[in-house]
Amino acid sequence: MKELTLTVDEAVNYLKENVKIHDNLEISYNRIFAEGEVLNMDFSLYFGEPGFKMLMSLDETHLDPTIEIDIYEIQEDLIEFTHKPQDGGEVVEVTVV
Repeated sequence: MKELTLTVDEAVNYLKENVKIHDNLEISYNRIFAEGEVLNMDFSLYFGEPGFKMLMSLDETHLDPTIEIDIYEIQEDLIEFTHKPQDGGEVVEVTVV
């Protein structure tokens, strides 16, 4: 497992550049912990501004199995995440400072 300590901007860039659809992601922000498979990544413009939204299917939940996370909206609350590539690549654990 590779461990990284990144700034908020570096962490967001890591998510944009390295996480792919069907990868597993464990993400902690504010008081939220979400773990599951990435179903889609959306980089559309919202109200003229660039966006970055991630659709995830949560593991082992009975409430709402799919959530959408607006990464730009929660970026200042981002604490840490673990990226597990679907293709069997190296697991990366990121701590945000």
